[in-house]
Amino acid sequence: MDNYAEKRVKIFNFEKQKRRERPIRRRAPENLLRRAGGLKKCTDLRYEQFSPLYQLWLSYFKKVLNNIGLRMDERLLRVDYHGALMRVGDAPNKTQIGLHGIVLHESKSTFQMITKRNRLIVIAKENAIFQFVVDGKLFTLFGNAMRQRTHLRGRKAKVPTTIPFLLD
Repeated sequence: MDNYAEKRVKIFNFEKQKRRERPIRRRAPENLLRRAGGLKKCTDLRYEQFSPLYQLWLSYFKKVLNNIGLRMDERLLRVDYHGALMRVGDAPNKTQIGLHGIVLHESKSTFQMITKRNRLIVIAKENAIFQFVVDGKLFTLFGNAMRQRTHLRGRKAKVPTTIPFLLD
């Protein structure tokens, strides 16, 4: 019996134990220009080089508009905007309002555009409004709705459903 009691004894240490300090991890830079990617390194980009891309995008967009399978707002969300001539209608940074250019790169949170003055600009999508004109129609895009990758936009998330299995 004494042997059994010795095995059941537990010892608790109520003194405060020191936590092991974890090394501080470096976070990714928050600056959009640093995260922009490799286009900032290219210094010889010219607006004239991308005007054929804009013409190609126009023909692509007109085909998308004629597609009657989806609603108009879903079509606008799913469109690829590389090559579009866009204008910034509203932005949190007031100096960016009115800037326009051809979209060279679209990421999850930014548009990178080249202006007529051959300047590469990075515009954040968050709380921004973008506009473009095709065939005399003005289209307005809200940046918050576009803050996903192109293939994920406009797609409804599938909710997993369970089918009850009933036994009589």
